[in-house]
Amino acid sequence: MHQIDLHAEIQHLRQLGSDFADLHAEVRSLPLTPGTDTRRQLTSKILAVNGLVEQLMEHLDTLDGSQYTAVPGSRPSLELLASVVHTATTASSELATVLLENPLEAAAFPGPPADEAAVRAARHEEAAPKMAEHLASAAHKLELAYTGCYYLATGITRDVDQHAERSRTVTAAKVTDHQAEVLVRLSSRNGSLSESGRTGVAKAVDHSGAAIHLGTLNSLVKRGLVSVDTTTSRFTGQRLTVTAAGRQALAQRQPPGTSTRTASAMPPAPHQPAARRR
Repeated sequence: MHQIDLHAEIQHLRQLGSDFADLHAEVRSLPLTPGTDTRRQLTSKILAVNGLVEQLMEHLDTLDGSQYTAVPGSRPSLELLASVVHTATTASSELATVLLENPLEAAAFPGPPADEAAVRAARHEEAAPKMAEHLASAAHKLELAYTGCYYLATGITRDVDQHAERSRTVTAAKVTDHQAEVLVRLSSRNGSLSESGRTGVAKAVDHSGAAIHLGTLNSLVKRGLVSVDTTTSRFTGQRLTVTAAGRQALAQRQPPGTSTRTASAMPPAPHQPAARRR
């Protein structure tokens, strides 16, 4: 998973939306007079749309596999971006069809003399409605493309902001006093979980060899607060380690500046001699 500047991506998508909106307006205002001038204008618009399609695909490639894919709602956004690529490509295809239907002024095959003016007028009359149909379809597709880009920019912004807010408000897991005591004992040094081959009874201890209640340990493991190293056999001993979530749960129970050492872990007070009788 690679890290990217999501806010920069959002700005780029907004700019792409603006570019598609400009192209939409330009395509709608294209003259429908068949001929070479129309061909030139169509060619420039097709190249412009294809350039935007290329940028869309680059942004899809950038977002896919980035940290954004871990954000809830990212999958529909990426699917929408792929659909915008398809829509914009279809708009380019519709413009290419207008280009195909546009009759150009050039000589026909050799043959009997014909009324060139009449032939030209007939060709233009036949081509005009077909060109208008495909041009309107291209304009509609460009409108969908710029709308999709704006939706994407808004949606990704919302997804990222909500994900950040959820991350800030997530609280650490709550633990009981007995669970907290076990976490404290395993925090400074790892413990061990083992099983006797003769009795088949499991036994958990901390670094000092003091026993840990299996029910408490199982609850901590199940909640992901303590991990068990299963790469080794229980007969030789499996290491018990407090996870990051376990440390966070323990830290939340203690006021700032409080040591993780419990009273039971503190050294005993020095022996005070009994007062002498008078």
